Amino acid sequence: MNQELAAAIEKMYRCRVKSLKPKRTVWLCETDRGTWVVKGYSDFQKAAWVTYLSRTLHDRGFLDVVRYLPTIQGVPVFKWNNTYMTVMERMPGREGSYFHKSDVMLSLRKLAEFHKYSVRIPQGPPPEEGIPLIVKWEKRYESFLCIQQEIESGRIKPSRLTYLVQRNAPTILKEAKYTLDVARCSGLAAEYTSALYRQHIAHKDLASHNFLISAFRQSIIDLDTAAYDTPLVDIVQLISRALVLQRWDLNVFTEAIETYRQILPLSEAQVALIFLLLRFPDNFIREVTGVFEKRKNFQENQVEYYLRIIMKNWQHRERFFAGYENFIYNNYV
Repeated sequence: MNQELAAAIEKMYRCRVKSLKPKRTVWLCETDRGTWVVKGYSDFQKAAWVTYLSRTLHDRGFLDVVRYLPTIQGVPVFKWNNTYMTVMERMPGREGSYFHKSDVMLSLRKLAEFHKYSVRIPQGPPPEEGIPLIVKWEKRYESFLCIQQEIESGRIKPSRLTYLVQRNAPTILKEAKYTLDVARCSGLAAEYTSALYRQHIAHKDLASHNFLISAFRQSIIDLDTAAYDTPLVDIVQLISRALVLQRWDLNVFTEAIETYRQILPLSEAQVALIFLLLRFPDNFIREVTGVFEKRKNFQENQVEYYLRIIMKNWQHRERFFAGYENFIYNNYV
């Protein structure tokens, strides 16, 4: 246990810390006042933003999101070792899994509720230049292309992962370029502009473990990446990750859209745009760049396993998209 941090928590929250254990990017903290989750930020503005967003959502009645505890000074942030610390109540439930269709639908419903309450929220991070989703995909595309070239040149040591990347890179790059070309001419720019005008917050990190599911409640956690953007980027990210594990079942896509629509409306044009954006092979590219750029939580053996799942289901993916190009072009792009 980090005794120095434990002492700081005890001082700032007038509690007794029983244990303090690291988990991913946080600490699990057992105290005589309950179980908490402790997280630190190097940037005060980020800590201030996530705590403000959480408080705003709670004040509006959306309680299924992390809640930050105030210190003895009545503020949700305290400084420790040049790090800005926050303490959250630990929310009940197990982590979601996109292997299970029921979890996918529960997560879509909770995401829609989050979007419902996340409009007209001021004081968010300054908007990025360009369209964030396209900028992110362009950067990942270029990084992936560089990694492929490094592998082919022999500058990266051969492994089962490099073989898997090299074998599938032409297909991945072709799909990525196609989707980027079409997305640049699509209605995504108008959706983003509308989101900025409405001060609409998107979550932007919808890994399954950011949904907590119990018999009585579902919650959404980790607001670190939340920023102004169209809700469509969240829907695309969640459904894209789910469909990889649901073997690109069109019925799952349809049910997901209808589940979201039970909370918030989606026009047919928006559904078509979601369908189009799903085609970008972001899951494959994200995992590869994560490993070779040595980002946290990207383990080579786990990534290799996930990439094999992606490619095993590639024919299902091709059937999923077959026949829709003319429909999208003629009606909505």
